Amino acid sequence: MIDIATLRTLAAEANRAPSTHNTQPARFALDDAGRILVVADLSRRLAVGDPTNRDMGLSCGAALEGLVMALACRGIGAEVEDLWPADILWRPGYRLAARLTPSGAATAPDLAAFTEKRFTWRGLFSPATPETLAALEASARGKDDVTFAGGKDALAFIAAHNDAASLTVMRERAFRDELVAWMRLSPNHPAYRSDGLNLDALRMGRLEGAVAGKILASPLFSLADRLGLAASLVSETAKTMTAACLLFHRPAGESPVATGRAFYRFWLDFTRFGLAGWPMAVLADVPAAAEAMGQRFAVPAGHRLINVLRVGPAPAVLQKYRLPADALVLDG
Repeated sequence: MIDIATLRTLAAEANRAPSTHNTQPARFALDDAGRILVVADLSRRLAVGDPTNRDMGLSCGAALEGLVMALACRGIGAEVEDLWPADILWRPGYRLAARLTPSGAATAPDLAAFTEKRFTWRGLFSPATPETLAALEASARGKDDVTFAGGKDALAFIAAHNDAASLTVMRERAFRDELVAWMRLSPNHPAYRSDGLNLDALRMGRLEGAVAGKILASPLFSLADRLGLAASLVSETAKTMTAACLLFHRPAGESPVATGRAFYRFWLDFTRFGLAGWPMAVLADVPAAAEAMGQRFAVPAGHRLINVLRVGPAPAVLQKYRLPADALVLDG
């Protein structure tokens, strides 16, 4: 039987998983039968960036996979019910994502060793060795939901579409406002060390962060756009060209929770090569970009592009900023 103290420890380990804008929407509770409930905190939803809550479900799925691995590391197996498609309001403000029943024995998966080493790097990547790139490409060839993209032509194609898609979404004032609300652009922000995108994660200095906040959260961005300057403000081409890229795609009708579980395993799998990642979600979110990616890189029929990640060696391992365990566990 899992008690509350153990659940807090498990929740903290599960919450190492990635989430959109580091919103960390997954919450955990015990029901009367001793099962673990994974629920989505709807106050963490991105109403503009994720209007259907698909990314929230994916984030909860990644945390669920982290929970399964945390239990397995303790020799405990799990039976999982994916409840996202049922759209159940567990209590006001919380959507039921999954129910997990501890059951039988389990062996710690190899990927569990990389949960603390996995991180997002939003800067220039160090050069990867030819051997590492060859191993990464070979690994992708062995999977039916990952496609490797490397070489200057492929990276230039991805970079151009990423910059165009980023400019498309950044032109929406509501999207920028929501993004800025999750940016922690001063160390004095009360949530700087617990959630969102802080200066460390964004690879920004204080002055750069202050300027970025002023531009994004005001009409200045629209003015810069009219002057033809906005494209250079959002461009990430230089950073993309230092990386290799991995396209992650899954069956089109799959539950977001199931997709999120697979996404976490996918990220941990390339972490074992000593690589960090940087998602380019707009390539999947903007239909024209997703279609271009699918055609250029032959995403299988019946699969939906979920994300494209830049991957490569990073010059430093970044600290993860996460909510405290007490904030993750709810009374059943």
